[in-house]
Amino acid sequence: MNTTQDWLARLVRKQGQPCTYEDYRRNEALEILSRLGNTGTWADVSNDSNGFVREVAVRELCRQPSPEALTVLIERLNDWVPQVRDLAAAGLKHYLSPAHTHAWLFALEPLMALAAQRRVDHGQTLSTVRAMLQSVDCRDEVYADFLNRQGKTARYLFTLLLENPEAPETLIRSALAHRESTVRLMAVSASLTLPKAQSLPLLLEAMSRPGARIRVRVLYALLPLLSDPKPVLREALLDVSPAVRNLALWAAPRNGVDPHTVLAERLNQPLPTAKQHWLGVIGLTAELAAELPERWHTPALRSACVTVRQAAARLLRDDQLPELFEALDDPSDKVFSAVIAQLDKVSWPLLRSALTAKLDGDWHELTLMRRRAIFRLLPTWQQLGYLLARLDTGHAGQTYWLGQIESWCDRQYLVVDPITPKTEREALREKLRALTAKGLIRSGTRLS
Repeated sequence: MNTTQDWLARLVRKQGQPCTYEDYRRNEALEILSRLGNTGTWADVSNDSNGFVREVAVRELCRQPSPEALTVLIERLNDWVPQVRDLAAAGLKHYLSPAHTHAWLFALEPLMALAAQRRVDHGQTLSTVRAMLQSVDCRDEVYADFLNRQGKTARYLFTLLLENPEAPETLIRSALAHRESTVRLMAVSASLTLPKAQSLPLLLEAMSRPGARIRVRVLYALLPLLSDPKPVLREALLDVSPAVRNLALWAAPRNGVDPHTVLAERLNQPLPTAKQHWLGVIGLTAELAAELPERWHTPALRSACVTVRQAAARLLRDDQLPELFEALDDPSDKVFSAVIAQLDKVSWPLLRSALTAKLDGDWHELTLMRRRAIFRLLPTWQQLGYLLARLDTGHAGQTYWLGQIESWCDRQYLVVDPITPKTEREALREKLRALTAKGLIRSGTRLS
């Protein structure tokens, strides 16, 4: 610090009595640096608005090589003061050797950001560093770092390694199993640059890994390479991912595979033990508009896995009302919503008695969300008819049901109900008028 302050003090003495803006900035730099003391670091002041401070910080960081110092030097390569840029460029030369590979990997993000900064041309610096990281002496350390990276740095390192790979098959195999999904997608395309004998086993191996987005791309790349795609397509038709199944359904007839036969063969085998296998079978059944046998459907509806029960609920038909109403009691809201969607497709005459009985028995036990969802299955005027019928029972709680009727009226704006006959609607309106006349519900209640 003393050396630095002496350097700035000499600059002040050279210019004599301070009278210019430049002199003011030098004095400001002295004050800032004197406050730095032992509590701050040169990296802390390397972004200061005072160019003299940044220049001093870069000088000091050039004398103290470290990965953190390299990060600052890279950022200062784009400084708006030419002297600071020149100092940073000179300091950077110390790191241009394989001995500093770790430092470059530490500073990878600012190095990548430098490519988008255009105050000066950084092309030569970037290409020099890139060539060094691709060298034989750096390759192993860069490769090991790539395996643990995520996001844009993982993509950068994969692209860098792929430009001059020592063992491209090994690199692409690692990339196909990488933790970063975008790297795996890049690896699928890269695998097609290999000879068929090398790319085929890599893609087949990748088909067994998680990640539906990846498996779709792998399957699409794989099909033209296979002399007999039938086994792969049969397996893909039962994949847990709808996207993979849809691609397989598109490719199956073009390759002599009948999806209905594949499904029938699987349904004749023992029940699955894994969630993904359940979902694959149920998904293909739905996509083929086929019927899931009872020996499959009943266990699926009682599965410990919510997603399996939800998928099975979507297969319930309007001739399976007992099963649909039993599934309404499922503890999962996802399953409940799937059942409501299926019941919404059932015609009102078929649904009427069972739905009324459900509301009569469970109205007060149901959560507000579930009660409203079930209640909305009634045609709009039938909702009012149900509430008036509960009011007419004469049981205790008439105040509650009058409140429900008022609330129903307040929610209506434009009633769309093609189910309820006109005569029945008029009778319901008349009952509302009577309740209003007696003062049991608010005067002027909507639709009264």
